[in-house]
Amino acid sequence: MNNLFSYSIEANISLLILVSLFVLAFRQLSFFRWNRLLLIALVSFCTLVPLLKFKTDYVKLIDSKTNSNQEIQSPEQLGYSNAPFLIEPEEQLNLWDRIELKKILAYAYLLIVIFFLTRLVYRSLKLVCCLKKMDFQEHRGIKVIPPFNRFNNCSIFHYIIMDKSALENPEGKLIFAHEAQHILKGHAWDKLYIELMCCIFWINPAIYWVRKELHRLHEFQVDRAVGECYGKTDYASFLLNLTQQHQQIDYMQSRILKNQNELVERIDRLMRNLSPRTKGYQYLLLVPCIFVLIVSFSFINPTKEKITALTAVKNSVKTIVLDPGHGGKDNGATNSKGLKEKDLTLQACKMIQNELEKEGFQVVLTHSKDEFMMLKDRAAFTGDALVSIHFDVDPSNTKLPIGLFYPKAVELPKIQDQSREFAFRLTQNLKNQGLSTQKPVESHSHAILRGAKIPALIVSLGNMNTFSNTLDPQFISAFTHALKTSLSE
Repeated sequence: MNNLFSYSIEANISLLILVSLFVLAFRQLSFFRWNRLLLIALVSFCTLVPLLKFKTDYVKLIDSKTNSNQEIQSPEQLGYSNAPFLIEPEEQLNLWDRIELKKILAYAYLLIVIFFLTRLVYRSLKLVCCLKKMDFQEHRGIKVIPPFNRFNNCSIFHYIIMDKSALENPEGKLIFAHEAQHILKGHAWDKLYIELMCCIFWINPAIYWVRKELHRLHEFQVDRAVGECYGKTDYASFLLNLTQQHQQIDYMQSRILKNQNELVERIDRLMRNLSPRTKGYQYLLLVPCIFVLIVSFSFINPTKEKITALTAVKNSVKTIVLDPGHGGKDNGATNSKGLKEKDLTLQACKMIQNELEKEGFQVVLTHSKDEFMMLKDRAAFTGDALVSIHFDVDPSNTKLPIGLFYPKAVELPKIQDQSREFAFRLTQNLKNQGLSTQKPVESHSHAILRGAKIPALIVSLGNMNTFSNTLDPQFISAFTHALKTSLSE
């Protein structure tokens, strides 16, 4: 639903921008056919641009030079311990915490779209059934049916709805010629398409303006075609004679006359000279505008997705995000001495932070005091890598190996690959420091891994029952050295 929310926002913003450009640059041009096609193309583009995703290049986790000299060992070569690995689960959010406003808005938007689409389909099928039941008369290859309901002097796809007895009088011939042009130019398909788009962009006032503008262009286009055939002056007089007639219409109906203001504009456009061809160069203004929209909504770059390679140039400052597991109302596990996991993880992260900063790393803690943070907020930090620190509890008071989790089936597949390589690299370096390790495990059940936008790991530093109120500085130093080596390679 988050993707649907983003799609609707980007599509509606694109529509507003492009319609504004059309009003400013193209509306007064007399290229009626091109403006008509342009409007349809712009609306179609707005539905597609949020779906286009172009990913820029990225740097792999393991540098090519390093990789050629030192291959990552397989799990069998590493000789992992088979000891059980338990991560204390994070506190489950209640129903209210799990409900996000943008998801509610996305569902509401989708439900209204479905409602409007259903109504459009129902009305269209109802109209088709009515047309099939009507008796028609073939006239110049077009089916003419008598007026019904609110339909009169209009065209619907290959039907013209008008009084058959009027086909031979001068006014009836002009009505027939007018509506026949609508059929020949396929205007009914435009109307059906724009009604479909009105269902999708129902919240956007720009789409209703587009619908009105399409009708305007249809009439301008047909008026000019009929005026060239029957004479502009005679056709203008015909339009003036219709000023007293009131036409009730439906959404599929093609109108000869809407109101007096429209009549004035139509006669003005009919009698006015066409825009010079050189004005067509104004359409080139669309190119930079479309380019900006594509770049804004369709390109996924490392800054936007916060993908940062661990193999940056040596001696550059790397930013490591340390996440003390649990905190605040979430105590985590509690050992036999009453020590809470949230206190131990915060202590461990601060000790690791001090060690890493001495080595020139920039370290950011997701929280530096005992406070509760939502998992989605903790996963949103940026940097070169995210390491979430946890502990296990085993009543046997035996030492447990260090265990690692890396993400599985996340939104960004490259993050999964980078995290996996990071996990195996760290495991290998931990063994080099003489620390017991467990085989890294991929996980989809940990929210902080699912939501991470940078390479991320959950690390369990062992059994809490084997620790006192303070952690062994030598153990933390050995772990930090392995972490530093893994980040630097």
